[in-house]
Amino acid sequence: MVDTMTQKDRLIAAIRGDDVDITPVASITQTGIEELMDATGAAWPEAHRDPEKMTALARAAYDIIGFEGLRVPYCLTVLLEALGCEVTEGSKTRQPSIKSHPYKKESENIPAEVPDDLFERGRIPVVLESIRMLARDGDGTVPIIAGAEGPITVASDLLEVTTFMKWSIKKRDVIERYVDYATDVVVEYANALFDAGADVFALLDPVASPDLLSPRDFERLILPRYQDMSSRLNGDVVLHICGDVTAILPQLAQTGFAAISIEEKTDLAEAKRAFQNKTRIVGNVSTSQTIFRGTPTEVLDESAMALQKGTDVLAPGCGLAPTSPVDNCKAMVIARNDYYDL
Repeated sequence: MVDTMTQKDRLIAAIRGDDVDITPVASITQTGIEELMDATGAAWPEAHRDPEKMTALARAAYDIIGFEGLRVPYCLTVLLEALGCEVTEGSKTRQPSIKSHPYKKESENIPAEVPDDLFERGRIPVVLESIRMLARDGDGTVPIIAGAEGPITVASDLLEVTTFMKWSIKKRDVIERYVDYATDVVVEYANALFDAGADVFALLDPVASPDLLSPRDFERLILPRYQDMSSRLNGDVVLHICGDVTAILPQLAQTGFAAISIEEKTDLAEAKRAFQNKTRIVGNVSTSQTIFRGTPTEVLDESAMALQKGTDVLAPGCGLAPTSPVDNCKAMVIARNDYYDL
């Protein structure tokens, strides 16, 4: 046991595998929920495009729920919009989504270089300013967590998922170029987030899931890009891939990222054994069932189980549904405190 730590020091130590006084409770996935929007007046869709509202909503998850981190933004379309995807605005209870794909007509002419004006495009300036505001107005003891789309998700949405899947078999050389381009873009953006003041980068790559791509594709196409990214990113990274990732646990241990976020579909104890301390685990309280549809008691029980199985960071297994009850989210913090008899 170590001396009492700040929340920032605790989270960073936990994902690096260093000693901590207690397990942190945080979300590396999206935290914008309706009750927080009502409490702050910082509601979607405005909070996606207004840095002050984006910042206020992030603070609410810290102040009201008790999550030990400040997490922005609230969707997986910021980087894609900047790269040319048309995005729907969404609503108070519906996140923005991809409406059109700039390379949908099966174009093989993917750009070779990251756009020079990337950080001036779309909502990227909003996210960067929100991070600066969180860093400027805080006392440095609470970690800032910034998330973005991963390279497989970026590549597939630029081209269109169906074409991406088809070409991953028929035109592998073209897909390799798309993924290389996406990897470079994500690295540039993530390092800009770190420069703005983020302490942790949440790399969210749902299309890399075994539900969509085979473990063989992960081994050959995805893992080398993740390893390349881990050597080029200027801070600590938590990778989140949706769904059951049991089939790729050995590969996830080799990414070089500090930690892996898993859903409840992946057994935490099995992940712990597979990782063998090569990477840490964030998770894995069910968002779609327990937090969204369950009771505080059910959240308490599932959180206690995650702690018993050895999660390094107690966290929602995926992004919070916008209508998730605040009391269910608070129950995660209560469960951690009960676990340590605080």
